[in-house]
Amino acid sequence: MAYLTEAMLKAAPQDRALEQKFQESKASKETAKTVFLSHSHLDKDLVLGLQRYLAKSGYKLYIDWQDDAMPRITNKETAIKIKDKIKNNEYFLMLATKNALQSKWVPWEVGVADSLKPYDKLLVIPVATNGEDYPGREYLSVYKRLELKNGILVIFKPAFETYDDGPLQRFFS
Repeated sequence: MAYLTEAMLKAAPQDRALEQKFQESKASKETAKTVFLSHSHLDKDLVLGLQRYLAKSGYKLYIDWQDDAMPRITNKETAIKIKDKIKNNEYFLMLATKNALQSKWVPWEVGVADSLKPYDKLLVIPVATNGEDYPGREYLSVYKRLELKNGILVIFKPAFETYDDGPLQRFFS
């Protein structure tokens, strides 16, 4: 098993095929499955890379800093809106970077999602810093993870300690 790396996500916006799929998905009128992305704002470059990867598969990420309706300065209204977005998006993903693990908001968002979403609608995406292992957090080990196995993204189910070798779409069914 291997984790996604910062370098892989940073390279995604330069991938012409991914960029084309991303632009097509933005222009598409089809109903995409919606995904709330919990992340650190310090990881915007990684978020954009992940957004392109998931757009390739037809998924629309909700990213708070791309939402003009979000308050410019965080406050009580921010928390209310975030909670509402977690509830109303079909899936919840956490981009688990070093920055996210140190964030004040990300653990709160995970707790909100845990109380609102069924187990099969939550997924953690561990991201290793280049040359280092993913540091993790104990409480995140109860959720499914997206990992690389033989160069293919697969869902790791920690409760059973097994991989789902099917396509990523199986998570989003």
